[in-house]
Amino acid sequence: MGSSQKVDVRGDGRVAIYLRDGLKRPIWQARIRVPNSTGYKVVSTKTENQRDAERFALNLYEEIYMHVRAGGSIKSNTYRQVFDEWVHAISTLGSTRQGGSRRVVVMLPPS
Repeated sequence: MGSSQKVDVRGDGRVAIYLRDGLKRPIWQARIRVPNSTGYKVVSTKTENQRDAERFALNLYEEIYMHVRAGGSIKSNTYRQVFDEWVHAISTLGSTRQGGSRRVVVMLPPS
């Protein structure tokens, strides 16, 4: 984690907060791991206060835990992944009710 101060909030390694080294204004970061998922989520708590950061991290853990239990993922899709899935879904729609074909024009910005 490369930090000067780390706190294991729950005592089991699932919720940790830490301060990053070398910042003028130290803001607590949270690292969340939940069971039955791979990887972890790292977010800023947007606070310099340790107690507020701990509360924020515990609340975030509960949200992510329930999301994963409901079948979600701890990892977010990128815009590109969502867009590519949408393009694939549109291309497999087929024809309209009136018998015509659907035509979708996708304008992409230059890379």
